[in-house]
Amino acid sequence: MIQRIKKYINKSEFVSNSLTLFTGTTVAQIIPVLISPLLTRLYTPGDFGVLALYMSFASILAVFATGRYEMAIMLPKKDSDAVNVFSLSLIISMFVSIIVLLLVVFFHDTITLWSGNKRISPLLYFLPLSVLSLGAYKSLNYWFNRNNKFKNIAVSKVVATSSNSAISLASGVADNSGYGLIFGWILGQFSSMLFLLRKMLIDYRESFRYINKVKIIAFLRRYKKFPIFDTWSELLNVLSVQLPIIILTYFYGETITGYYSFAYKILLLPFSLLAFSMGQAFFKKANELKNEGKDVAVFTFGVFKKLVLISFIPLAVIGFFGDFIFPFIFGKEWLIAGNYSRVFSLWIFVIFISSPLTNIFAIYEKQRTNLIFNLIMILSRIGLLIYMSKRGYDDYSSVFVYVVSGFVFRFLYLLLIIRIAKIKIFKVIFEIVKVVIPSILILYILRVLII
Repeated sequence: MIQRIKKYINKSEFVSNSLTLFTGTTVAQIIPVLISPLLTRLYTPGDFGVLALYMSFASILAVFATGRYEMAIMLPKKDSDAVNVFSLSLIISMFVSIIVLLLVVFFHDTITLWSGNKRISPLLYFLPLSVLSLGAYKSLNYWFNRNNKFKNIAVSKVVATSSNSAISLASGVADNSGYGLIFGWILGQFSSMLFLLRKMLIDYRESFRYINKVKIIAFLRRYKKFPIFDTWSELLNVLSVQLPIIILTYFYGETITGYYSFAYKILLLPFSLLAFSMGQAFFKKANELKNEGKDVAVFTFGVFKKLVLISFIPLAVIGFFGDFIFPFIFGKEWLIAGNYSRVFSLWIFVIFISSPLTNIFAIYEKQRTNLIFNLIMILSRIGLLIYMSKRGYDDYSSVFVYVVSGFVFRFLYLLLIIRIAKIKIFKVIFEIVKVVIPSILILYILRVLII
């Protein structure tokens, strides 16, 4: 039996690549998960709120850091061409980080006032470094993906989370300012980027001799759809995640933001890294199948089924018992975060099962469709959150409406992906229902018995 499993893994390139990235992702999450109960006792919900606000600014700005040209690194048939796309992406990252530095220097006080949080003020000067780190990492990540160096990508994730965790924990013990969480995140991202950069300089030194200014300009034009459409589509995706942080901070304060962001992170982080890993492997394999004229639909549906099986049960457990789990593990002051987690669970589920498959838009060059849908989604959801907040609704009601609208839109987004991939929608619905219904019934009975 074990030999059959090994044979299947070795035979399936997608499974092998996904397993490598999954292993790295799993290891990367062990340390932060283990120390989270310590961090919640060293830092206040407000400290987590400031971290979330800084990450929101960095994540939004990082969308522009590559012009989304990192996605195009996968597309050229020759490595000599791909290295020029990589160089283009890296040049844009450096250029954008300089612009961010100028914005911070000249508009520092305005940004601080607009954010609604004075504690963010000294941290703004670190944004250029974060933008450069995030942008360069994305480019390096896709380069190693192209060259099947999934082990290096996996190790880079461990470097990021272990550095982050060590610095956050040490700073929390030594200092009570609350900034240790932010410095841990900044240095974790930077360390991860440096790790991949060093590996590339060592392993692919010869590739740099193919870098040519004329080719860089040619690829700037050849893949112009990525900055024109995909950048804005990605910006909308990021805004849908990060704008609520900014809005909640402005209307409800950093403590509520801390509860919201912590619950969101605890649920999403393990699944998001796994989704990202599977998404990279999916992108590579699906793109190869399309170029070879083979059936992408069968492969896509197979990945979808795996995503449903992996994610629903653990998220359903949080949905039914989050208000018990969070106070028990993280401390009784995190009950509000536990209540938020229950609301998030179904939303995170549909995000997870659709995220790796969003590469379908790039594979079939449907960036415009992706942009339009995301524009409608973000405007509707953020509009609802602002309306609820300005009308004086409590934080839980505002978050609930925002999350429910997110679930509805994300499910429609999944159906759009399925349609582009030419998969029958009823097959997708049936696959979800056969897993969801029995699980919900069992967990509902358990909650009734416990209460």
